Amino acid sequence: MITTHPSIVLMRPRQAAAADIESSIRAGWQPLLMEYQQLLPFDDILQQLAERSLKQDVIVWVSPSAVHIAAKYLVQSDNVMHVAVGAATAKVLVAYGFKQVVYPLDGNDSEAVLRLAIWHQKNGRMMLIRGVGGRELLVDKLGQQGWQVELAEVYERQPQLLNWSVLTQPLKEKRLKAVYMTTSAAVNAWFSQMPPDLYAIGKSLLYLVHHPRVEAALSSYDVATMLVSDLQRGLEILHSDSTV
Repeated sequence: MITTHPSIVLMRPRQAAAADIESSIRAGWQPLLMEYQQLLPFDDILQQLAERSLKQDVIVWVSPSAVHIAAKYLVQSDNVMHVAVGAATAKVLVAYGFKQVVYPLDGNDSEAVLRLAIWHQKNGRMMLIRGVGGRELLVDKLGQQGWQVELAEVYERQPQLLNWSVLTQPLKEKRLKAVYMTTSAAVNAWFSQMPPDLYAIGKSLLYLVHHPRVEAALSSYDVATMLVSDLQRGLEILHSDSTV
């Protein structure tokens, strides 16, 4: 059983961090937010979403961040189905008041979304809400199946320099135990910006990740990883196993 308050680094944009911060505190961990990128909204595109959304049969949301940025601009309608790429995104949609929400139970990526039965019931109009430069798998595959696919790229990602000073006290007290990452970009930012005097410590930490692609990005750094469905579940496993 964890009897102290270990620290965990959350490599997350601020828009997506609230739930993870809450989960960490509830599980007895000190969350240390390190923003490796900022998400900058496109106001002109967001202002168009109310009209555009009413023309859709399905709207796909790629992340909690996309929901936080864009949800308030949509007109909610019971005639529109909202598809979330993962349970965390679905939870945020429900919190914003959307009622027709589905998400894959067998994964949290585009491949899992494509396995949902909704795409095989009928064709129609679909809007994908994401940031600039996302994967094209959903656009390509659903277009091939006869869906009219519309993109709404509502934000861009701006890389940030990491603030390593937030680690000073946890390192001094030897409480830093783990890092949570959800993207390969977070992996690259963490190791490319890491000060040389922290490299040995960085190699000793446990890295919680929610997708095999992120785990693969970490493989070249020879670090311990744990693949989890989400941060809350990962911290529950660590608590029950007394892993750290």
